[in-house]
Amino acid sequence: MGLIDRFSNVTRAKMSKVLDRFEDPAEQLDYAHEKLREEKKKVDIAVRDSIAAKNLKKRELNESQKKVASVHEKALGYRKRALALEEKLPELEGAKSEKAELQVEQLNSAATQLIEEENRTKERIPMLQQSVAGMEAKVRALKDKQVDLTAKIQRFADKRTDLKSDYAMAKASKRVNDALSGIDGEIGDVDLTVQRMTEKIRMEEAKAEASAELGTAAGAGTADLDMSDIERELSTSDSLSSLDDELKEK
Repeated sequence: MGLIDRFSNVTRAKMSKVLDRFEDPAEQLDYAHEKLREEKKKVDIAVRDSIAAKNLKKRELNESQKKVASVHEKALGYRKRALALEEKLPELEGAKSEKAELQVEQLNSAATQLIEEENRTKERIPMLQQSVAGMEAKVRALKDKQVDLTAKIQRFADKRTDLKSDYAMAKASKRVNDALSGIDGEIGDVDLTVQRMTEKIRMEEAKAEASAELGTAAGAGTADLDMSDIERELSTSDSLSSLDDELKEK
């Protein structure tokens, strides 16, 4: 591995650690939720526009179907009038006959044009029907996506709430654990202090007891010493008295 590749890998690793440190799960969840909501807005707009386009095309189809019937009726009317004039032509002469023939020609021409328009409209109707059907299918697909996305957003919102609660609980637990760790250290120091002071107090108590025992022993020794001196004096006095008595008898 070359120096540049190693430097690139180290840089990516460092950046990843930095991003991990600054990445807040709650913020990321909120951001993802907002992105889903924005996506749904786009789908909602697409559904609205598709419905509008479908309705426009459907209106065009309905108008074409109505136009076919209307144009056909007009063509029939013109042809009927032309036939009526044709029946009267034999009865007409001169200018009236020429005028009637011209009217017949105009009526037949108008009827023919209307029939052509009717045929063009009829040819267009299947394409309009196919277009409307395609648009309806597209609208249904978009609506299905809209429903799915709405449900997905709701599920994500619920999951986001749970995850944010878990994250908050984890942070709180970490703070408590950190606090307890500090307290445990302080308690350990306090326990050591208590133990040390207890030992010191016990030592002082032991010293006091030892001093008391030594004091009692010293007092007892003095009493014994005093009693022996008195007894010796009494014994000496008795001995001297006995000697005095013997001397008197002699």
